[in-house]
Amino acid sequence: MRYLVISPGYPSENDKYNNGFVHSRVKLYLNKSLDVIVFSFTKGDLRKYEYEGVTVYTGGKAAYVKFLSENSFDKYLVHFAYKKVMNPLLKIYPNAKMVIWVHGAEALGWYRRLFAFNVKKPHRFLGYILLDTIQLNFMHKLIVSNYDITFVFVSLWMKNILEHDSHSVGKIKKYTIIPNVVDDEIFVYKKKLKDDRLNILNIRSYQSKKYATDLMVKAILELSHEPFFDKLKFNLYGDGRLFDKTLKPLRNFENVNIFRKFLNHNEISEAHKKNGIMLIPTRQDAQGVSMCEAMMSGLVPVTSNNTAIPEYVNNDCGYLANNYRELAIAIKNMYYNSEEFLKKSKNAHNFIAKKCAPKIVTKQEIELIKGE
Repeated sequence: MRYLVISPGYPSENDKYNNGFVHSRVKLYLNKSLDVIVFSFTKGDLRKYEYEGVTVYTGGKAAYVKFLSENSFDKYLVHFAYKKVMNPLLKIYPNAKMVIWVHGAEALGWYRRLFAFNVKKPHRFLGYILLDTIQLNFMHKLIVSNYDITFVFVSLWMKNILEHDSHSVGKIKKYTIIPNVVDDEIFVYKKKLKDDRLNILNIRSYQSKKYATDLMVKAILELSHEPFFDKLKFNLYGDGRLFDKTLKPLRNFENVNIFRKFLNHNEISEAHKKNGIMLIPTRQDAQGVSMCEAMMSGLVPVTSNNTAIPEYVNNDCGYLANNYRELAIAIKNMYYNSEEFLKKSKNAHNFIAKKCAPKIVTKQEIELIKGE
């Protein structure tokens, strides 16, 4: 059996973070002896490269059509079912067996992204509304079609949202829910000590308000009024267009360490070892992979009670907050109750290990891929 993974972008030596979660899957497939290669739908002429043992073809629409026409596979594994990606595949191989992973960007109604609206550039958001409406209409047609498709969602929330926003409630014929994998060989569990609760970590992109870094800042400012604040240490990593503006209110605090950089997986793992709490609010997440990676390492998540997050965090292993004050209260609670911190730390690892570890997730995905 030969399999083709199709993704709008894939890691390379010059762009190591481009849809890395797809690459993580492919490496696990290869380790299980699946015959799989990748097509990365980008721009330009057809090109081929190798990345960490994975064979990748890449190019624009013409290159994509040429590649599909000259190479057939037993099954097509598609991430992000964008119209421009799916139409050539469906035209050339209308009877193809397909597995489609739904991640969110291609399946959410524009009104769920109002936090991204920029009053200074309204035309951009209007353009997004148009493209999003076209995409959701396409998803509806895909769902109600007779094509041989199995949909994969990383959360029940994501499945319900796609159904609702594409006006397809109850119409998805074949689907399953499989989380994004969290590699327990990279994010190794290390038993936390009581003092680890004083070290608080955040690793985020500052490119969008989606990641709620502004709520993190408000929570830290709220904590600054507490008598124990100076005993806490905050380690904040990331970059993006909102970086300077968002973090400006924290610049004068000696116990807030700000690092303008992105971290690779090994660097993230090292940061996990030096911290005990992951302060990671969000406005929208289909899973929250960065949060799950921290939980695998034994950090206690302090996060937001919205979207898919409650499927990955409960009161036994973390804190679900409805506003920035509740984020601060969670950290205050652990400061005064170290035993609670230690208990939640162990539970966080156990909960995510049972849900997202490679031996769990990869087994589910490979059974799905090999199945008829």
